[in-house]
Amino acid sequence: MIKLIATDLDGTLLGDDKVVPEEIFGLAQALKKLGILFVPASGRSPYTLRENFRPIADEIDYICDNGAVAFAGGKTVLSNPVPRDVVLDVLEFCKSEDVHVLLCGTKTTYLAPVEGTKYEPHVRPYYFRRMAFDELGEVPDDVNKIAICDMRNPKAGSFERLVKMLSGRAVATVSGEIWMDVMQNGVNKGNALEAIQKYYGITGEETVAFGDFYNDIPLLKRAAYAYVMKNANEDMFPHGNLVADSNNDGGVLKVLREIAACGAEWKPNI
Repeated sequence: MIKLIATDLDGTLLGDDKVVPEEIFGLAQALKKLGILFVPASGRSPYTLRENFRPIADEIDYICDNGAVAFAGGKTVLSNPVPRDVVLDVLEFCKSEDVHVLLCGTKTTYLAPVEGTKYEPHVRPYYFRRMAFDELGEVPDDVNKIAICDMRNPKAGSFERLVKMLSGRAVATVSGEIWMDVMQNGVNKGNALEAIQKYYGITGEETVAFGDFYNDIPLLKRAAYAYVMKNANEDMFPHGNLVADSNNDGGVLKVLREIAACGAEWKPNI
């Protein structure tokens, strides 16, 4: 019996236009009536996700900041801020790299001025609420996640240098083609999903998950029905046991329609 559906957003539920499909609001409500929870699981911050899902913002749960924060039943069930010494070291590291760094706090996202720069089009869709801050090392807020935009492609070099600098004090992940994130050790979407599952008493056998990128792997591992999107990199497919049509073809929506039609007893062929 299915009780929970968790999905990544970019490259998964969302098409390349980065727009949340309106159909998902009605589907999430229909699923809730069947006793099935809908959980967006994203690198986006809580305030951005609530804006993305405004029509049903108070009716769903959230995995935010790549798993640093999770909400269930209107309560914070997981919160793991990045240690301050790590924040300061990452900021220092970024000074020697051609990147833009953002500190995702509990109140807003703090960053150097981005308007008019090459980074603005890439920052705007993900961080609706943001504050320009001259001295990021003095931000008066907990930092749930450090997001780093590297337009040269992090996997080409900066990610390895970042991991080496951190030396195990925090976890770094490549979260998109030009994004990497730094979080507290143990933080990932899978552990955040586990916190929500425990809150409701839901098992992995009762969970469906969708993902397309490396930061989604822990999420997929917590679900008996783990969908990798057709648009994912080839090395992602071994981390799931099902394949959904591509994000631009509404792959997640197609599966959710099936579940809404069949009810909680839905079961795919694996």
